[in-house]
Amino acid sequence: MLSVEVDDKLVKTIDEVVKKSGRFSSRSEFLKDSIRKNLTREAEVEENMKKFLSGIAELRKKAYARGYDGRLLTQEERAKIADEYFKEQGIDIKKYLQ
Repeated sequence: MLSVEVDDKLVKTIDEVVKKSGRFSSRSEFLKDSIRKNLTREAEVEENMKKFLSGIAELRKKAYARGYDGRLLTQEERAKIADEYFKEQGIDIKKYLQ
C-alpha cells in the first residue's frame, strides 16, 4: 500500500479528469494508470539511453573509419549524425525531448 499527499489544486484537476474521461472509476485508478504509464516511459528512456551510449561508441568507430581527423564537429554536423543514428535504431527521440 502506498499513501500519497496531493495538493488540493491537483486533487481537483484529477477529479475533473476522472469525471470527464469516463475511463477511470476513481482517483486511485487514475493514479495507478498514471504511475504505470510513467514507469513504462522511464523504462523506455533507460533502454534508449543504453542504445544511445552504445551508439556513441559505434559512431566513433564509423567516424574514424570514414577519416575523422579529431577536429570538433559543428553543431549542424553533430545533429545530422545523431538524427541518422536514431533513425537507424528506430528511436523517435523527439517524443523524449518534449
